[in-house]
Amino acid sequence: MVPRKTLTAVGLVLAALGVALVVFVASATPPKPSAGTSIVAGVTQWAALASQVVGSDAKVASLLSDPNADPHSHEASTSDAAHVAQANVVIENGAGYDTWLTKLVQAASSSPKTIDVANLMNVKTGSNPHIFYDVAAAERLVRALRTTLSPPAKYPGVAARSTALLAQLGATQRSIAVLRATCADVSVAATEDVTGYLLNAIGVKVVTPESLRLAIGNSVDPPVQGLALALRQLRQHPAFLVNNVQTATPLTNEMVAQARASRVPVINVTETMTGSNYVTWINGVVEKIRAVLEHQGCAK
Repeated sequence: MVPRKTLTAVGLVLAALGVALVVFVASATPPKPSAGTSIVAGVTQWAALASQVVGSDAKVASLLSDPNADPHSHEASTSDAAHVAQANVVIENGAGYDTWLTKLVQAASSSPKTIDVANLMNVKTGSNPHIFYDVAAAERLVRALRTTLSPPAKYPGVAARSTALLAQLGATQRSIAVLRATCADVSVAATEDVTGYLLNAIGVKVVTPESLRLAIGNSVDPPVQGLALALRQLRQHPAFLVNNVQTATPLTNEMVAQARASRVPVINVTETMTGSNYVTWINGVVEKIRAVLEHQGCAK
């Protein structure tokens, strides 16, 4: 999904300082300067992983933390700019998901180190940017953080915590592999591609037309025939429907209503992570999928 809006907040601050100062005082309090290491991430998933890696060795902030807001509509604020300006490390999702954060990094005089997770995974802009649903991407970010946060004397707990976290993510990968071994090619439906990487890893077949999923993801009108086909597919009882409740529209609500009328289980997910532990969050989604697939008779 390509974000609908991008905003160069720092440019606006420089161009209209008086207005920006009013917004700054009224709606956001910037972080206080700190002598310690500060890590800033756009999405909550990457911030949660960073927190698990650094523990008390550094401070971590997430700039997209409202589970009721559409992340694709986020407009960079003066508070966002202040966090980036004081950051030592910035974790970008990349692939066009948080271009506003890239612009803030480019404008920051502090020149923080950046980790672009999409680049780590060779995911290009225009591809599915929801790579926080890819456990392999989480593993690669943990390793990148371990490399970036050196020397060990300055970050004494990073090595042990990252090793433990990678072991937990490895266990998640094994759970996914079990599902793939027993449930590959099972037909499922999706309102959009937010969990695309996870569904691909499990090996299930998303039958909902790609044109419809992309249209919903990009908030454009989908082809009429695509919606008609998707509704017909739901009446043919796929194993489940994945529904992104964070970007609900009348069209996705229609798909959910059809799924329920056809007694197709609906698995609700969000883009913004709830809770503070990435492994707990992603395991929760995997468990929802496993439970439905077990009911369908394929998960052993």
